[in-house]
Amino acid sequence: MKSSIAFIVGFAAALSFAGDPTDMDSLFRGNEYSPELSASLRDSSAAAGPAVPGKASADKKASKDLYVLQFEAVGDFDAAQRRRAELSASTGYAIQVVFDAPFYKLRAGGWNNKKAADDKARELSAYNISAFVVKVR
Repeated sequence: MKSSIAFIVGFAAALSFAGDPTDMDSLFRGNEYSPELSASLRDSSAAAGPAVPGKASADKKASKDLYVLQFEAVGDFDAAQRRRAELSASTGYAIQVVFDAPFYKLRAGGWNNKKAADDKARELSAYNISAFVVKVR
């Protein structure tokens, strides 16, 4: 009798903590995890458009490039999720977990030019957060 009451109480507690489906649920269903980068992470000067009218064609080519910061690559999904939470708290960025076999890569940001991404990596290194720039397209 006591074990059935304990089971019912435990089951009720589990249901009360169950929330909306998470990104993990979509992974288990076979969907690829691809979160959208927040617009606040993008470089505002690059989004403003070309400053010089004659450079429009060069800026269009450069705007197709996308650079992100990669913080780490880990082999375990649970470790990647834990590290993602730590990095998100310390940097303020929404950290992406990208699976590129056999590693889960922790990435953030989105800049249209390499110089802006390098500047952000140098700024983070002042806080003992190591990251390097990766061109994703």
